[in-house]
Amino acid sequence: MKFPRALGAGIAVTAAALALVGCAADEPATDASSSSSAAAVQAPPTNAQMKAEGADGLSATTYYYYEAVSYAQQTGKTEQMLAVTDDCAQCTETANAIAKVYSDGGSIEGGQPKPQDVAAVGAVDDQGELSAVVPFMQDAQKTLDADGKVVDETEWDADGTTYTVTGRYADGQWKITSLKETPDAKAPDAG
Repeated sequence: MKFPRALGAGIAVTAAALALVGCAADEPATDASSSSSAAAVQAPPTNAQMKAEGADGLSATTYYYYEAVSYAQQTGKTEQMLAVTDDCAQCTETANAIAKVYSDGGSIEGGQPKPQDVAAVGAVDDQGELSAVVPFMQDAQKTLDADGKVVDETEWDADGTTYTVTGRYADGQWKITSLKETPDAKAPDAG
């Protein structure tokens, strides 16, 4: 299973490793998302700009999505990131991998996504879809098992990468329908 580098390439490996490690039969599984540090993390707030019809709405929704990914990586709670997606296979795959780490008693340190910009490409089409190029960085990340042992680690990549996000505007809101790593994609010229 391949995950986008920006969303933690090691999450898939980590989920598999945690599944193999498991808990001792006489020990109850712990919910890492209820720890005091995870409990102190606040879910990202939505904003009115996310409902704007054009590029500004897709941009606001994309930034929110990445804030929700960061929240999920810190807490194991993926509902917010999935709430702004619709049939986005990569988004669902990433959410499932994060949830698996936490359901197995593990946790994720760092790895917060950092979109540098969200630049719309073209205009909203007849189906209400619009794409945008997202230059992207991600913090270094460690994935820990239930015992606190590092089972995966990724370093910060100073070069970053680029993603293309596609969203659909319907019923007064944007939903991300596709998220793909596209390192050769370029933002449109501003002039």
